[in-house]
Amino acid sequence: LWLAKQDRCWTAERLAKRGLDHPPRCVLCNQDPGEIHHLLAACVFSREIWHHTLAWCKLTVSPPNGDLTLY
Repeated sequence: LWLAKQDRCWTAERLAKRGLDHPPRCVLCNQDPGEIHHLLAACVFSREIWHHTLAWCKLTVSPPNGDLTLY
């Protein structure tokens, strides 16, 4: 999450800005472009990971949604 806040994750969006080869879609779900908000909150696989991680930590908060804002 720290890297995401610092805009340091090598997403498809960031790779494209630098003219580097990148997958056109999310590498996990192959649906949406690989943007950071999708990868952290909207991707069905990421949401499942959030759900299991929060349950393992015994936290009763909801996983982030597609409107995730990193402060």
